[in-house]
Amino acid sequence: MELLTWVTVIYAVVLVLTLAVGLITILVTLRSVAKSLGQIDGGLRQVEKNTDPLNAGVEKLNGSLGGLAGGLLVAELSFASADAHLQAVLDAVAVKK
Repeated sequence: MELLTWVTVIYAVVLVLTLAVGLITILVTLRSVAKSLGQIDGGLRQVEKNTDPLNAGVEKLNGSLGGLAGGLLVAELSFASADAHLQAVLDAVAVKK
């Protein structure tokens, strides 16, 4: 009976030590991940700070491009009309030959 008690105690000690090593390993890994995430956060904050002045310029550019898009649509319609008229002239010239 005494042997079974000692085996149980040794098993319990090994189990506790194994759990402790596993948990310590997890803790070290989590701290490393936290440090990396902190560095990433710092880098992203710097990127945000550096790109913040671009917001006003991008909004102004978008407004200008919106106006340009309207003008290009008008030009497209004009070119389509001119193409149709030139095709009619070409067809008329080809018939006379």
